[in-house]
Amino acid sequence: MKALYWHWEDGNVRCELCPHACLVPERKKGLCLVRENVPGEGLIASTYGLFSSIALDPMEKKPLYHFLPGRDVLSLGSVGCNMRCPFCQNWHISTWSPQIKLSRIDPPELLSLVKKYSVTAVAFTYNEPLISYEYLLEVIPLLKKENVKVVLVTNGLINPLPLKEIAHRIDAANVDLKTFNEETYKKLGGDLETVLKTLQILKSFNVHVEITHLMVTGINDDLGEFEALCSWIAGELGDRLPLHISRYFPSHKWTKPPTDISLLERALEIAKRYLEFAYLGNVSKFSHTFCPSCGKLVIKRRGYKLQLLSVTSDGRCSACGFDLGIVLL
Repeated sequence: MKALYWHWEDGNVRCELCPHACLVPERKKGLCLVRENVPGEGLIASTYGLFSSIALDPMEKKPLYHFLPGRDVLSLGSVGCNMRCPFCQNWHISTWSPQIKLSRIDPPELLSLVKKYSVTAVAFTYNEPLISYEYLLEVIPLLKKENVKVVLVTNGLINPLPLKEIAHRIDAANVDLKTFNEETYKKLGGDLETVLKTLQILKSFNVHVEITHLMVTGINDDLGEFEALCSWIAGELGDRLPLHISRYFPSHKWTKPPTDISLLERALEIAKRYLEFAYLGNVSKFSHTFCPSCGKLVIKRRGYKLQLLSVTSDGRCSACGFDLGIVLL
């Protein structure tokens, strides 16, 4: 499949999908490992329709706590990524490890899988989905025709123009905001300003957005920077946007100890000064949803299982009418 967003440059191709703007020589691939310069053709989406993983997940696993709570979502992942986090939890597929086997799922076949599993939502996740841009652009309209919700779990590293072309087709996104320090972002192979812009664009297109912040020992565990992150979210995106503060465990190239629980609890306290909904992830507590207005327990969670206790069909607290921003349908 011919890729979108690139141009010829002195016999090479310059990719325009993400801020890396890779200059790709013939027979080579960009940083993401999936956009390839094929002689005589230009930039090709080499993994179009190819997937490494498919599973039926609870929506809470994405994690999305305020979008279709308690529903299952058909989750698909491919290979490759346009960042290089040393602590990557899915590094086998993000680095396209040789043992990873790929299966082809063309758009019509994906629709068949949706019907087979009787799901109302599909999530593109596990690796970075936006580097499979051409597939998303083709399959999402087909899913929308069948009233299937579309979810992206993404690092948000994409240029504004291609993002705007696809944002109006997306229903929900969990964006991994890795740090609020530009230098740290660069070390991870990303760009802070691009990710912040992505969040703003998604919100402007009325996409349901939740943010994950994996707090990694020795990388982004400064609480001052974390407070700045929370303040920015509240000021730019609104204080009702859910934030998931997740515990890191050693993985890939990073062997520092798991995030200290007491540090996570302090981070949660900071987050709640700015945001109405903040949760801890990869821990066994602090996952319930309470109404910020009347204090009523509205969603009770235990692991990925939950009880909807006090939520109206339009996502409000049934006790006081406060808008919880919860999407049920």
